[in-house]
Amino acid sequence: MLQDDRDAGAPADLSAVFGISSGLSTELPPGEILTERMSMAAYPTPLCWISLDTPRPQLAAALRAEHRRSGLWPLLLCDSDETFGERCTVGVTAPEPLEHIDRWRVYDVMVRIWDGLVQADDELGPAYDLDVLTPFDYTCPGPAKAGNLLADPDVLANQQLPKLVDGDTRLALVPVKRGADVLTVLGWSGAANHVSRTAGLSAMVRSWEERFGARILRLGPDRLDMSVAAPPQTSEHAAQVAAEHWTFCPDRILQETGSISAYAGEIRGRRTWSFWWD
Repeated sequence: MLQDDRDAGAPADLSAVFGISSGLSTELPPGEILTERMSMAAYPTPLCWISLDTPRPQLAAALRAEHRRSGLWPLLLCDSDETFGERCTVGVTAPEPLEHIDRWRVYDVMVRIWDGLVQADDELGPAYDLDVLTPFDYTCPGPAKAGNLLADPDVLANQQLPKLVDGDTRLALVPVKRGADVLTVLGWSGAANHVSRTAGLSAMVRSWEERFGARILRLGPDRLDMSVAAPPQTSEHAAQVAAEHWTFCPDRILQETGSISAYAGEIRGRRTWSFWWD
């Protein structure tokens, strides 16, 4: 079940749907409630509200300003291959509890994935040449230091939103305290070919929110776009950040730039980060 058919298209009382204490002062367009697809319950737990039509970026900005009070995170959902409301980016797998994110430290996530990616095969040798990992080697370098803010993270997020809206985009509201958690609570399977569960990825994005002023803006079946208010400014810092991105989404680096060092040059000073998983 992916929508509440009783209320499809009707103005939503999201305070009742999601059990939040306060409603929204911003008027919402017609929308529907998406629920977990895998649930066998008669009334599955609601995951998010989603608009029926392409949203105005100004609406997402207004809802972002209300997030602290409402507890609803505005998020663009894009799905060019399937129909919104019948099959969507969310509810594909069973959502994980939020407390699973709390169990992960960024360093542990990086080391676990890094070691798995470069693990040597007894017959074939290392999985990757050192040219791919340069300026690093087979040992995980750990997280990068924090960046310096060049803009207000929420203002920058609102400025970047219009670039991500097209005919395949809808606006979602997700009941989370921070954007990083949407990867885990929505039952998103975009990175399923990379990791089996997403709590570790959410933990990394939480840290990016704190260290780089990152904000998740758009989520698709196999992609993620975010704004970055404190991007790396030096080559060395960019390489450290690129190492984190390598563990977060190796496809993005391997299939486009080919190496961590080349990718570092791409993200140096860049105020948006985009990831996709094959």
